[in-house]
Amino acid sequence: MAGTGEAKAKLGKLGAEEELNQEAEVRQEERVAGEQIEQQDLNQGMDTGTHSSTRFGVNWGSSYRASAVVEESSPTKEQIEARAHELYLQRGRQDGYHLEDWLQAEKELKQR
Repeated sequence: MAGTGEAKAKLGKLGAEEELNQEAEVRQEERVAGEQIEQQDLNQGMDTGTHSSTRFGVNWGSSYRASAVVEESSPTKEQIEARAHELYLQRGRQDGYHLEDWLQAEKELKQR
């Protein structure tokens, strides 16, 4: 009789594992379906040629609007060093102005 109890326990474990596997498959299918719907919505918005079209089921919001101002990247350390060295040479190689040269070079490069 002890063997019967063990067999039932094994069947219970197998049933639970199978149930978990089925749940995982269903969740995966739902996830894939959701991603496909999201991609379709994105494609519809792109097909209309607008980023604010809600009549096709896409609400892009204000974060997707293109900005007329292009943000420039900050100057690199090497660029600042090179310009600061130029300023040092223009001043006749006077020592003691390295911080001023650095700040001036950084300011000039950021304004460009």
